[in-house]
Amino acid sequence: MRVGTMVLFKGEKYRVVWIYNNATCEIKKMDVLGKVEIAAIYELKVVLDCRIG
Repeated sequence: MRVGTMVLFKGEKYRVVWIYNNATCEIKKMDVLGKVEIAAIYELKVVLDCRIG
């Protein structure tokens, strides 16, 4: 998983904005400006990976 990856968390779309060393990350809801949440990586389901190439 990378920063920018689109994920599902509790049935809603989020984008990963920061990944921490302790297997948690900050995620931002796709339809809300500025609000971020902290979630464990294992709670997230990858919808679209941002890898290029």
